[in-house]
Amino acid sequence: MLVLLTVGVTIGLVDDADAVIRTYVHGFSSPALTDLSGALNRLGSWKAIYFMTAVVAGALLLLGNRAVAIRLLLVMGVALAANSFVKLLVARPRPEPFFGVAPDSYSFASGHALFSACYFGFIGLLVASGLPDRWQRAVVLVPTVALIGAIGLSRIYQGVHHPSDVLAGFALAALILCVTGAPGTRDDNGRG
Repeated sequence: MLVLLTVGVTIGLVDDADAVIRTYVHGFSSPALTDLSGALNRLGSWKAIYFMTAVVAGALLLLGNRAVAIRLLLVMGVALAANSFVKLLVARPRPEPFFGVAPDSYSFASGHALFSACYFGFIGLLVASGLPDRWQRAVVLVPTVALIGAIGLSRIYQGVHHPSDVLAGFALAALILCVTGAPGTRDDNGRG
């Protein structure tokens, strides 16, 4: 999916769909939603995500779970490098923001979507992997996915990203989580 989105963005194939979706999402504008999207943007910012990463990795180390702490740091390190690489590779300008000023960086892929999906996805999978029942895992994973989705949607609502940027961030996060061995995909001995 990431490759298809990258090609679609590069040749302009997704531009019309992006514009329609951005306009539709912006049609729901209200002061309350603008405040909520601002809070979600702050939560999904690289500063907040990497602060939480440091705190959780430190806590995991103190609790003696070195392997999971290293895996979390690996996921987030790969996410940071991948985000920079993809942004420079595609070099897509940001759209005109609906609120405030656009960040001074390229648009594709959304770092907020990528970092929040990697971090919250990792934490959600870590918690869910320790639960015995499917319904218990769903109680953890459904709100996790909703939070990640809301952060991505907030970037479209604010007007600082195209929908395809957000989808690319999510796709890249899924790839990183799969490749780095997210919690629940294997145990610490490498057995699947």
